[in-house]
Amino acid sequence: MKLLKNLSKVERELDMEFNIEKIDSTYKKKYNINVIPVLMIEDKVISTGNVLQTREIKNYVKELCLD
Repeated sequence: MKLLKNLSKVERELDMEFNIEKIDSTYKKKYNINVIPVLMIEDKVISTGNVLQTREIKNYVKELCLD
């Protein structure tokens, strides 16, 4: 998947390790997700139905994880 590829690239560029998981029906119900792919960071739904570019993912990671 393109989103997984972009996440892996951001991991390398930021020298970080992400916990990347494929969601199951539990997540879909809990977070009211109807469309995939989904990007969640720190239990927050960032994007659904879109493949974010690496620069967009970096911005979210920096904003939500590196404060």
